[in-house]
Amino acid sequence: MKYKYMLLSNLNYKWIPFNYNTNTWTNILYKLLIILITIFSIFFLFNNKTNVVNYITEKNELQILNNTSEKLFWKNEISLNLEEVKEEIKYFNLIDISYENAKDFIKRENPKVSLVIAAHNQEKYIKLIYKSILLQELKDIEIIFIDDASNDNTSLIIKDLMKKDKRIIYLKNDEQKGAFYSRNRGILKSKGEYILVVDPDDLLVNNILIKVYETAKKYNLDIVQFYALCGDFESQSLLEVMKYKSGILKNNSEIKNNFYNTISRNLWDKLIRREIYVESVKFTREEFYNQLYFLNSDDTAFFGVLHKANTYGFLEQIGYFFIFKPKGSYIYRLDTKNMNLIFRSVFNNMKYFYMQSENTTSEKSNLAFKYFYKNYEPLVKYLPYVTQGLDFILDTLDLYLNSSYFSFDEKKNLGDFKAKVINQTIEIKILNKSFLL
Repeated sequence: MKYKYMLLSNLNYKWIPFNYNTNTWTNILYKLLIILITIFSIFFLFNNKTNVVNYITEKNELQILNNTSEKLFWKNEISLNLEEVKEEIKYFNLIDISYENAKDFIKRENPKVSLVIAAHNQEKYIKLIYKSILLQELKDIEIIFIDDASNDNTSLIIKDLMKKDKRIIYLKNDEQKGAFYSRNRGILKSKGEYILVVDPDDLLVNNILIKVYETAKKYNLDIVQFYALCGDFESQSLLEVMKYKSGILKNNSEIKNNFYNTISRNLWDKLIRREIYVESVKFTREEFYNQLYFLNSDDTAFFGVLHKANTYGFLEQIGYFFIFKPKGSYIYRLDTKNMNLIFRSVFNNMKYFYMQSENTTSEKSNLAFKYFYKNYEPLVKYLPYVTQGLDFILDTLDLYLNSSYFSFDEKKNLGDFKAKVINQTIEIKILNKSFLL
C-alpha cells in the first residue's frame, strides 16, 4: 500500500472544467452498457456453445451437479483414450497368465478392493476375467469367486488358480441361487475397503482399479462410476455415452434426483464403499432372493445402494469391457416364459422399492417412475407375449396413478401403458375362454 501511495503522489493531477448535457451523457452511458452486455453475451455463448443444448434440456441435473463443492468434469470423448483401449482388448488373447512376482499373490488382511464375481457354468471365461485382473497395477486386492452350483469345469479352474494366487477366495452354493444371492454372499464375506462387482464373462481394462480407487480416496466418495465398452474382441463401442458435464453428487438427495439421468443402472461400472454395500444387502427383504428378480439383479442391488450412499463421483476413464453375447440376452428371447419373468421382475422392483423406501411419497414416486420409464420403451413391444402377472402389473400402475406426485404427461404415459395391459388381459381371457369351449 505504501509503494502504491508513493506512485500516486508523484502524479500531477490537473482539473479541467467541462460543460456537458446530462441527458446526452445518460444516453451515451446507456448505449455503452448495452454494448458491454452484448459483448459479454457473445463471449459467454461462444465459450459455452457445446453445452447450450444440454443446459436447456437437462437444466435441473446440471444445476445440481454444478453446485457441488468438489468437481470432476468430463472433457471430451478423445480424453477417454478410446482407440488405445480398443487396441488393448484386440490383443488381449495373446497375453499369457504370469506368476513371476510372488509378492503380488499374497492375501492382504484388509485389501483396498474386493472383486466379487458370481459364476455359473463359466468355464469358457473364468481365465479371461482373471487375466484382466492380473494386468491391473493395483495388487492389494482380494478376488472372491462365488460358484453358483456350476456343473461344468468352473470350480476346477478356480481351484487351480487358487494354488498360485492366495488372494482368491472360493465360495460355492449347494444349489443355484442366482446372481443376486451369490453376489450378496460374496459382499458379506469381503474385507476390502471398496467393492467392485464383476461379471465372470467380461474384462477389466485400461488399468482401471488403481484409477478408480485413487479417485474414491481423493474425493472421499461412496461410489465412483466409470465408462464401459461393449462388443467382441474385434470391434467395440462405448456402451453408454454421457452427453453432460458430471461432477460429484454430494448428498443422498442429489444422488436420488439423478437416478437414471446421469447414473447408469449397472453394478460393474461402479466402485462402491464396502459399508454402503453391506447396508444395502441388509436393506433388501428375503423375497428378493428368489428367481422372480434374477433378470434385474443389478437393479435390485443398486436400489439398495442408492438409499445408503451420500457421495457419488464420475471418473473420466474406460474401465470395463462388456463382451457381447447375444444368445445370453434375455430381452431378445421371445418365448412366453421369459417375457413373463421379465415383466414380473420389472414390476416387482417398482412396487418393492416404492413400498419399502424410507423416502417421502414424492421421492418414492420419483424413483419408481424413473425405473418404470427406463424399462417401458424396450419392453412394451413384448407385452403381447406376457400371459401371467398382469393383475399384479395393474395394481402397481394404480399405485402410481393415484399418487399426487406425477405430472399430467407422466400420468398419461402410465395410463397409456395401463390401457395396453388391460387390452392384453382381455385378449388372454377371450383366448382362454375359446380354448375351454
